[in-house]
Amino acid sequence: MQVIKTGKAGLVNGFGHRLAHSVSLVALAAGIVVAGVSTPATAQQNTETQSDTSSAIDFSIPAQDLNQALLTFANQTNLQLFYDVDRVAGLQSTALNGTYSPADALRILLSGSGVSYRFTGKNTVSLTKLETSDSSGANVIDPVYVEANAQDSEDLAHGYVATRSSAGTKTSKALIETAKSISVVSGQEIEDRAVASIEDAVAYTAGVATNNYGYDPRFDQVYVRGYPVHIYGDYRDGLRQMTGVYATFRTEPYSLEQLEIVKGPTAALYGQSTPGGLLNSVTKRPHLGAKNNVYGRFTNTDSYEGGFDYNLGLTENGTWASRFVGMARFGETSNEIQDDRQMFAPTIRWQPNADTDLTIYTLFQHDETDASATLLNLNGAILDYRTSDADYDYQKQDQFQVGYDLTHDLNNAPVTLAQKARFGYFDLEARYLTGGVTGGGWKNSNTEYHRAAQAVEETLWSAQVDNQVITTFETADAKHEVLTGLDLMYSKSDYRFGSSGVLSDYIFYLNDPNRSISGTTPAYTTFDDVTYNQSGIYVQDQIELGNWHLNGGVRFDYAERKRISRLTNKGSTDYNTATTFNLSALYAFDNGISPYVSWGTSFLPSTSQNSEGKMLTPTEGEQYEAGIKFEPVGFDGFFTVSAYRLTEDNVARYAGYSGSIGSYYDSIGKLETRGLEVEGSANVTENLSLVGNLSYNNAKIVKGSYRGNTPLVTPEKTASTWANYTFNEGPLDGWGFGAGVRYTDSSYANYTNTSKNKPYTLLDAAIRYDFAALSNKLEGLTLAINGTNLADNDASICNNGYCYQIEGQTIAATLKYDW
Repeated sequence: MQVIKTGKAGLVNGFGHRLAHSVSLVALAAGIVVAGVSTPATAQQNTETQSDTSSAIDFSIPAQDLNQALLTFANQTNLQLFYDVDRVAGLQSTALNGTYSPADALRILLSGSGVSYRFTGKNTVSLTKLETSDSSGANVIDPVYVEANAQDSEDLAHGYVATRSSAGTKTSKALIETAKSISVVSGQEIEDRAVASIEDAVAYTAGVATNNYGYDPRFDQVYVRGYPVHIYGDYRDGLRQMTGVYATFRTEPYSLEQLEIVKGPTAALYGQSTPGGLLNSVTKRPHLGAKNNVYGRFTNTDSYEGGFDYNLGLTENGTWASRFVGMARFGETSNEIQDDRQMFAPTIRWQPNADTDLTIYTLFQHDETDASATLLNLNGAILDYRTSDADYDYQKQDQFQVGYDLTHDLNNAPVTLAQKARFGYFDLEARYLTGGVTGGGWKNSNTEYHRAAQAVEETLWSAQVDNQVITTFETADAKHEVLTGLDLMYSKSDYRFGSSGVLSDYIFYLNDPNRSISGTTPAYTTFDDVTYNQSGIYVQDQIELGNWHLNGGVRFDYAERKRISRLTNKGSTDYNTATTFNLSALYAFDNGISPYVSWGTSFLPSTSQNSEGKMLTPTEGEQYEAGIKFEPVGFDGFFTVSAYRLTEDNVARYAGYSGSIGSYYDSIGKLETRGLEVEGSANVTENLSLVGNLSYNNAKIVKGSYRGNTPLVTPEKTASTWANYTFNEGPLDGWGFGAGVRYTDSSYANYTNTSKNKPYTLLDAAIRYDFAALSNKLEGLTLAINGTNLADNDASICNNGYCYQIEGQTIAATLKYDW
C-alpha cells in the first residue's frame, strides 16, 4: 500500500484528492508507508524530474526520528520509499549534511539503524529492518546496502505490479501512458506460484487461454483473445522465436525476469503476426547487487528439479557483469507425461559509460517429453488412455540461441541507436502411434484401436536483426519520440516425416489396455526444405502534448516463403507485401485515470497448406479498442478495463495431418470477436499482493461455410484471481500463504457447434516458511509447497476430433536459498 507525500509540486484536487486521502488513512492504519511519490499533477514533468541515483544533491537533514528523516529525504529526492512504520518506530537517523548521490545519502541516513535498502526500480526503494543485534541486544550492526542498477530494473515489475513496459512500443514507456492493453506477469508472481511452464505463468492473465489442446508439454501453447500467439507471436527480448513445420522453441520460466502480453495487432511494429497480440519473454540479465539463489524441487508426480541463478560482477566498477542461470528436471508431470529439461543461460553485460550498454546472451536447452498427449475417444466418450503409447513415443529437442542487445546514446544529439540480433537453432526428433491414418481407428465392434507409427525429424536455423534509431525533439508544445526501424528475419527448416502404415503390433486392445508397445522408427518418406524471409521498415511517433499521449505507426513488409521437396525438387514459393498501421490516443488525468482509444491492423502471410498441399490466402486483421487505465494515487496497484472489436479475414485453423504433406489447415472464412476485459494487480500492503481478471470474449464466424458458429475451443467467459499473504510478525511470523481460483467457460469442440466442452474450475494454493524467523543465521532459506489443480479436476478438452486432458493435480515442494 502506498501513501503519497505531495512534496513541493503535489497538488491534487477533486476525486484524486479524496481518493488519496482515504487510501492514506487505510495505509497508515496498516502501518505501511511509501513516501515521496510525485503525484499525477507532476506526471507530465516526470521525464525531467525523475531521480537519478548517480546525481548529487545538497542535503541538510539533522539527526532525528528516522521516520521523519525518511519523509524529508523522499521529498528532496522524489524517490518512493517502501517501508513498515512499525519497524522503524523509535529509531534515530544519522545527520546528513553535504552533497551526495541519493544512494550514498540514504546509506548515511540509515547507518547504525539496522535498516537496509534496495533500489527496486529507477525511483523506488524498499527498506527492511534487519534483526542484527547481538545476544545482549546492546549492539546494532550496519546491514549491507544493495543498490540495483536503475537501468536494469526500471521496466521490471515490483512485487506483483508493473508500471512500465517496452513490448507495446519497443521503447520504455509507462503503462499509464500507453494506449494498449498490456498485461505483465512479474517475476515475484512466477516465484510465488512455483510456475513450471509458460502456460502456468499466464494462467491468471485476462484474455489468455492455454488449454485449447489440453495439457501438452511439447509446446508452449498460449492463446490471446482467441488467437494462437505461440506460433506467430512468440517473442523473447523483443525478437520473434521462429517456428518450423512442426517444432517450436520452448521457454523455461526460471530463466525469465517477467512475461509481457500485448493484446491486439502489433504488426505496425513487429511485422507479420496474429491479430490477437504477442507474448514477450524477458530474459534474466546481470543486475548489480541482485540476489542469487539455488533451489531444489520434488513433486508428487515423481519429478525432481534443481537450479541456480548467480550474478557475478567481473570488475569492481561494474563495467563488466555476468549472470548464470541453469536448471535441470527429470521425471513426469501430471497425467503421467514425461517432461525432462536441462537449461543453461550465461549472460555478460558491458557498460563502459553512461551512454553505451551491450548485453550478450546465450541459451542451451534440452527437452524430452512424450510425443503425444491425445486421449482415445470412443463414440464421444473420452477414455483415460492415450492414442499413442508412452513406452513407444518420445520427443527430443535441443535448442540453442545466442544474441545481443546494444544501445548507444549520442553525446551531441538527442538520438539513441539500438540493435537487437539473435541466431537460433533447434534439432527435433519424435515418434508416436496414431489411429488417424488410412485403415486406422476403432475396429472389431470398437474393442480394438488400430494404429500406425509416425516419425518426425526437423532442424531449424534462424537469424534476426532489428535496427532502431530513437530521436526526441519538440515542436511547439508537443514532445516527440520518433522510432525508426529496419528488421530482417530468416529461417531455414530441414523437415522429414515418415509413417509405417497400420501394423498389428501397434493395436490397442480395450480388454488389455496397459500392455507395453515396442517397435522401430519408420523410415522417412518426406524430405522438405522450408525457408522464410521477412524484411520490414517501420516508423512510430509518440507525441506528448500536455496530458495527451498520441501514437501513430506505419510499417511496410516483404515476406517470402519457399517449400521444396528434396525428392522431387518441386514445391512452391509465395511472395507477399503489406502495409500495416497503428493509431492511438490517451489522456492522462492527474488523478491516475487514463482513458484511451486505439486502432490497428495486422497481416500474416500463410505458412499453412490445405489438404491438397496448396498455400492458404494470407490473413488480414483489424482491431478497434477503447479502455480505461487506472494507477491510483496513494495505492500500489494498476488496473485496466478494455473493450474491443477484433476481426480477421481468411482465418486458417488446423484440420488434420497427412503423411505426404504434414499438418494441413482449412480456411474457415472471417472471424469477428467482441470482448471486454477487466484486470488488475496490487501490492495492497507489504504483506498482501493480489491479481485478478474477468474476460468476456464473444467470437463468431461471420463469413464462410461455418457462418454464425463459434470457433473451436473459444470460451466466452473466463475469470481468475490469486492472493498472496506473508506474515512478518506475531505467532505466524515467517509463514506465507497463497490461494487462487481459475474458471473457464464451456466451449465448442467442433466447427458445426454440435459438441461442447464442459466448463471447469481449478483451485491452486501455496504455503511457505521463511526460516529467518527462527534465526538470522538461516536468512534466505525458505520452504514452499505449491498445489496446482488441488481438486484434481480431470476436465477434458476436445478440439476437432482430438481430445486431451487439462493439467492434473501437481504438488511441488521447493527448498530455496537466497543470498
